[in-house]
Amino acid sequence: MRLANPVLTCILSAATLAWAAPSGPGLPWRATGALPWQMGVPGPPPAPYTTMPTQSFFALAVRLAPDGALRITDAKGIIRMRLGLPGRPLKAWRDWGTPVPGLFAPLPFAIRSPLQRGIGGLPVGAADFRGALEGLLWIMDDSETVLTVVHPATSQAVYLPLPGGQDLDLAFYPDRLEVQEAHPPAGAGQSPTTWSLHWLALLPQFVQLGKDRDAGKPKGTALLPFPKD
Repeated sequence: MRLANPVLTCILSAATLAWAAPSGPGLPWRATGALPWQMGVPGPPPAPYTTMPTQSFFALAVRLAPDGALRITDAKGIIRMRLGLPGRPLKAWRDWGTPVPGLFAPLPFAIRSPLQRGIGGLPVGAADFRGALEGLLWIMDDSETVLTVVHPATSQAVYLPLPGGQDLDLAFYPDRLEVQEAHPPAGAGQSPTTWSLHWLALLPQFVQLGKDRDAGKPKGTALLPFPKD
């Protein structure tokens, strides 16, 4: 698939402008632009994505700590990535929306994923986009202001600003991501609010996640997690 498609080119350009982060110091999740969330009403739960992951060799382990620290190590115990979340982790989903039952147990991930094939490998015209999400970890923390998306295979992370609400949950549909309030605000007298975001609006983030952050750089170790060039 080529970007010669004018419709796709326009979508990608508009999404890139909306997501572009301002330069300068500060916390990375505060340097993200708004996303085009659409408010709606809750719909039926999405049909599960039943395709099995294509990778069977899980050489990476992601470990979350209750304080929001995240660390990724490889099969040799070498630290590939370490970061802090905006808050304390509450919920997590992997790949195309599979809930993670044990937040603080090691989570196995493969060293290869579909996103590493670049934008040409994304199923932008497919009826179900969720196959492209294999290898991602989606983390909701108690700040409920951003959704942290980590791609262990490339040691990349992006932060998706959430549209609002409290006690949030995620639903992964074939064409979109939904954020749902589990309960309406107290005394509001209304149904829980739902916001949706088309997967194509996240193309710039998926491209960023697919790039190997540490290509050509030495990997860290337990004694020297972040070696100098």
